[in-house]
Amino acid sequence: MDEYIKSNFEEPLLFRTCEKLVYDNAINDGSLWLRSAHYYRSKETDIARRDGSEGVNFTPHTFPLKFNKKECTIASIEGDGSIGCEIIKCYILSLHGTGIRSDVKRDFGDHTFGIKSLYKLSNDILYQAQKQVDIIAHRYGQVAYQYTPLTLSKNPNSTAIALSNSVFLKSQNTEILRKAPVPPFIYQDEWRVAIFVKDYIDSDEQAILKINVDPECFFGYST
Repeated sequence: MDEYIKSNFEEPLLFRTCEKLVYDNAINDGSLWLRSAHYYRSKETDIARRDGSEGVNFTPHTFPLKFNKKECTIASIEGDGSIGCEIIKCYILSLHGTGIRSDVKRDFGDHTFGIKSLYKLSNDILYQAQKQVDIIAHRYGQVAYQYTPLTLSKNPNSTAIALSNSVFLKSQNTEILRKAPVPPFIYQDEWRVAIFVKDYIDSDEQAILKINVDPECFFGYST
């Protein structure tokens, strides 16, 4: 079978690189496994895909932060470390674009398949996923590699640090399509489909969401 780019016109050129079994199941049956951020942080055995800060938007706080002593019981924050907030429950499928570095791609596996339409694939994932979980929302697109800004807030929801009973430090605009600009992730040219859910399967944050989409979403590709 000829293997060449079969993406739809006006769609981003996207791919998934994996091991042979995963490749065969996707091409033949449309099989996809979506994982939670918790899975990627702790249970993922593939070193290339493991990320200890997956699902958390944060920024280093090497820059000293000083607060109004009349309003805050914590007057300052200094030293090495990070401050951030965890994103709400979701399942993630990772893809990559043409900008992935060759050695990073090899770490993912020996087989690559392409995505004909990210729009259609994301809708197929949404349709199949809702048969198993209660969905709040979904997002898809290119990952931006940047730190997340901090903000002061009077709202205690999703707080990173409570500076007092009425002033809170939190991440501004948490986003599943954002990752910290650190290796090896900055070399992955990652794209994502994310499904936000009320709860994980069986309330298990490590559970994998296994679905089958239309195999016509994919095409075989060799590099």
